[in-house]
Order: sequence, then structure tokens, then C-alpha cells
Amino acid sequence: MPVMRILEAELYPTLLSKARSFGLSDKWVQALAYKDPVRRQVLRVKGCLAGSKAEKVLEQGDMLLAINGHPVTCFRNIEVACCRVDEYGDGCDDLKFTVFRQGSELELSAGTDLRDGRGTTRMVNWAGCVVQDPHPAVRALGFLPEEGHGVYVGRWCHGSPAHRYGLYALQWIVEVNGKPTPNLQTFVDVTKDLEHRAFARVKVVHLNGKPRVLTLKQDLHYWPTWELRFDPETATWRRRTVKEHTTHGLSSV
Repeated sequence: MPVMRILEAELYPTLLSKARSFGLSDKWVQALAYKDPVRRQVLRVKGCLAGSKAEKVLEQGDMLLAINGHPVTCFRNIEVACCRVDEYGDGCDDLKFTVFRQGSELELSAGTDLRDGRGTTRMVNWAGCVVQDPHPAVRALGFLPEEGHGVYVGRWCHGSPAHRYGLYALQWIVEVNGKPTPNLQTFVDVTKDLEHRAFARVKVVHLNGKPRVLTLKQDLHYWPTWELRFDPETATWRRRTVKEHTTHGLSSV
């Protein structure tokens, strides 16, 4: 899978005539119109993906005027600028932006991110809910919990302990029995110590940022803990049982 360098920000076009009403100078209006006389537009920031390098620098409403001194007017200009970052060979992944923000022109440096396009490569099924790293559509909403964001509930099964005790999708699990779970591996290490029919105190954070605490009783006989991993060498998914309850007792890997 090829690796691509991208700017993890959502952009949308605004006509130069409207940009002028926001205070954009005639100098930049003319420069952007000369660059793209057909579209006559400027790109504005709608938002940045949570956890991205761009999130630390760019703000909603920013007008992107130029990158590395070259005017930009369309999405293709952004793609080309990102692709050229590695050509310099200095180990820096930043882009030099000229932006218009609240009536002022600013010179900023925003980092780019590498993505391979594989998406989700690991998921864990615990107590009937599917947990994974948050996918781009979730991060595009602009929020990740400060406690860690590697345990996102993307799905739950009807009749499972997760369904019965209210551990639904669209939230992060940040603690289990008072132990932080900032990533998937830590979550597996914490939950595999829980016995069959044991109660677990789970702290979750919803997409809107509101925390909640619930108690869940797991059932390792009907709802064992297992995981799926994507093997890039063979392009296949492999399933592994983490912990289950058998007639002879508990078993785990």
C-alpha cells in the first residue's frame, strides 16, 4: 500500500468577491485571480482532524493564501505541495502557510501527516462491542479525549453484555476498573485479567465530550474476547482468541 503525505484539514472554496468583503486585500485578490482566472476562489479551513499536526496551527475560517510563497486556489495545489515536502530531503514535514485570519495576514508552519490508506488494521471484540482506533471519519469531527483515543467503540451486538449494560457505539473507553486504557494493547492487557462473570467499572467519553461511568458484567462463555489483525504481507485478516470460558475453566492467549 503506497504511503501518502496529506494535510489533515477540511477545506472549502470561497469566491474572491466574498473574501474581499471579509477584508482580504486587493493585492491578494488580484494574485489569486491571476493564479486561477476561471474559479476565482480562495480555500478556507472548515476544520482539522483531531490529533493531526494541522490542528495545532490552523483554525476554522482561516483563508489559505499561499504555501511556501506560491499562491494556492484549489485542492490540487494542496496535494502537490504535500507531495513535494519529501523532495527537499531535510527531514522536515512542515508547510509554510500564508493565511488570512480575522483581518490579519499570518505566516505559519503546519506539519503534514503520512497515511497508507489501509484504515483500520486491528479490532478487538470485548463483551460484544467492537473497539478500534478511531477512523478518519471520527477524527474529522474534531474531538479526541485527552485520556487517550485508541479504544473507540465502533459497534455493539444485540443481546451482548455491552448492549445489556449500555456500552454503545460512538464513545471511547478511557478506563476499566480505574486503570487507564489509552490504546488497544493496554485495553487488552487490562481486560484479559477479568474473570468470567466478573463486573467491570467502565469510564467512557462520548463524541460530545461528556464522560460517563457504567458497570458491565462480562460473559466469557457466550461473548469471549477476541481480536482481528490485518496482515499486510498476505493481505488477510487473522482472528485470535484473547480469553474465553470453557467447560474446563478459563483459557487465554
